[in-house]
Amino acid sequence: MNTRKFHKQYSSSLEASRTVASDILPFWQSLDLDVAVIGQMELCLVELVNNVFEHAYANLDGAKFDITSYLTEAKQLIIEVSDYGSSMPLHILENLPDTDFIEPIEKDPTTWLQSNRGLKIIQQLSDAIEYSSNKNKNTFKLLKKAC
Repeated sequence: MNTRKFHKQYSSSLEASRTVASDILPFWQSLDLDVAVIGQMELCLVELVNNVFEHAYANLDGAKFDITSYLTEAKQLIIEVSDYGSSMPLHILENLPDTDFIEPIEKDPTTWLQSNRGLKIIQQLSDAIEYSSNKNKNTFKLLKKAC
């Protein structure tokens, strides 16, 4: 059984996603994961951490969130991002498969608005996504076959 696990608590900020990625990349590399998988999961993790700052905490600096990652015996990479802010309405994930990916256009500010672009990217790069909200803790879980 693989007992190696990455777990760390962070404070929300605009820069937190870069800090998290910088911290977790060496852990994933130590697991001998494929470089493409690492790149895809880094992008997903950055999107999730940005969502925590922007949506769960309404751009509030200093609120706590946790990152956990591990590799199962079945070589499935698990990434969990937990926050203690506002929960995501369940219909967002339920409707995600039917949502179009809206490409932002520089000269059209209406395309800059929130459109679940980050969640669409996460959905396309992950094998499965799960979301749970229990009391004050919200957890977004990504699963990705590592080989």
